[in-house]
Amino acid sequence: MYLYEKLEQERKRREKQIAFTTPPPPPPEKRFVSLMTSMSHTYGNALAFIENWVLDLFTKDGNGDSMFKTIHVNSKIAHRQIRSTNKEFLKKSKPMIIFRPRIAPYDEDRFLQGTPLITRQADIHPTWGGGSLLPFLDDPQHDIAVKFQLNRVVFYVDVIIILETLMEQIDYRHYLENAIRWDQPFNLRTTFESFMPQEMLSILGDCCGVPLYDANGNVADFLKYMNQHSAYPITYKFRGASGTKEFFRYYPATVETTLSSLSTDEGEQIGSIMDSYQLDFTIKMEFYSNGFYYIYSNSHDIKMPLIKYNNTELIPTFTDVLSRADLNLDHGWHLYNRGAIRLEDPNDSLCIDSLLNNSIRLAIDYHLKNNMPLCDLIDLRVRKQGKLARYGREYTVDWATRTVQFINQDTFHTFSFQIIINLEYINNLIKTIYNLK
Repeated sequence: MYLYEKLEQERKRREKQIAFTTPPPPPPEKRFVSLMTSMSHTYGNALAFIENWVLDLFTKDGNGDSMFKTIHVNSKIAHRQIRSTNKEFLKKSKPMIIFRPRIAPYDEDRFLQGTPLITRQADIHPTWGGGSLLPFLDDPQHDIAVKFQLNRVVFYVDVIIILETLMEQIDYRHYLENAIRWDQPFNLRTTFESFMPQEMLSILGDCCGVPLYDANGNVADFLKYMNQHSAYPITYKFRGASGTKEFFRYYPATVETTLSSLSTDEGEQIGSIMDSYQLDFTIKMEFYSNGFYYIYSNSHDIKMPLIKYNNTELIPTFTDVLSRADLNLDHGWHLYNRGAIRLEDPNDSLCIDSLLNNSIRLAIDYHLKNNMPLCDLIDLRVRKQGKLARYGREYTVDWATRTVQFINQDTFHTFSFQIIINLEYINNLIKTIYNLK
C-alpha cells in the first residue's frame, strides 16, 4: 500500500473520531425578559424569622409565651448601628425588647463574593446551561421557562432588651452568655419566600392559557398550574382587609448567624430611682436570596412590564416551616390548600372562599343546611408565627361565609393556615347529593 493511501485512511479515521467526540452545537438562544423581586419582602422575611428565634429564647414558664410585655420591631431600615433608646420606650411596660434592622454595605465581605453564582458578570444568560441562572419553572408545551439569579445577602439586627432591675440585667446577661455561641458563626435552617410580582405572573398566565384570576376572581387553577411546573412550591398570602394577594416562591434557606457585641448599660435614672437597665447585642445574618427572575420564550411576544414598588418600610413576613409529618393526617385526609395572611388590623378577617372549589363549597353548605358537624369533612388549622393558634381566643371561623375572624392580634405576626379535607368522604357525599352511583 502506498504511503499516500495510508495517510488518507488515517485522515478519514481521524475525521470520524472528531465527529464522534465533538458535541453538537447548542440550540438557538431564546428571548427573555427580566423582572425584579421585592427586597423589602426578603429583608422583612429574615427579620420576622430572627425575631421569632430570639423570642423563643425568652419564654415564660415554659408555656411558649414570651416573657416580654412590650415587643417593638422597627420596620424602617437603618444604615448605622443604633444603641440608644428613645425616652418614649422607657415609659412602656417592662420587660421590653426592641429589634432594629440595618443593611450591610454592598462591598461587605460575604461568601462567594465576586463569583458568577451570586454576582452578575455578563449580559448573556444561556438557556441550555453553563450560565449562572438557576431553574425555577419549565413548561416546554407552551414554550415557557423561568430562571432566577442567586444573590448573597448580609443583614444586621440590633436587639435591645430593657429590664426593670439591675439583678434582672445581670441574670439575663449571664443566661445569654451561656445559652448562645458568641462571636462564632453557626447555621440556622429555615424556609424563606421570594416575592413574585403579579405582573410577572400575569405574563405566565397569558402564555400558558391559565389566567392568574379566573372569571370569579379565584386563583386555585393558576396555583395548580404553577405547582405542577415549578421546581419549588408556590405559596399564597393575603394582606388583611384590603384583600391584596401576594405570591411567593417557597425555598429552604440556611442562615449563617453570628451574635456579637453583648453589652449592658449603667441604668436609666428617673428622679432618684434607677428604673431601666439595658442589655443589647447584634445579630449578623448571611443567606441566599433572589435577584432577578428571567422569563424565556420564543413563541410569545413578551413585553417588559412596569413594576412599581412603593414600600417605605420592611414587610415582615414569617415563613412557616411545615412538613407533611407535622400535619399528622389520618387515613383519607389530604392537605387541599394552604396560605397565609399578614393582618392590617388587630381584628382583621380573612375570606378563604376563593381557595375552595365548587364541590367543597357544596359539601359545606349541605352540612350547614342539615345541621351536620363539619369535623368529618374539613379541618382548618391556623398557625401564628409557626405555632398553632388557639380557636376562640385568637380566632374564630364562620363557615357560612368562609371567613376567619382574628381577635385582637398583633399586626406584625404572620398567620398561616392549612385547609385539610377528607377526600373519600367528600366524594361519597357528592354522589349522595346528586344521586350518583
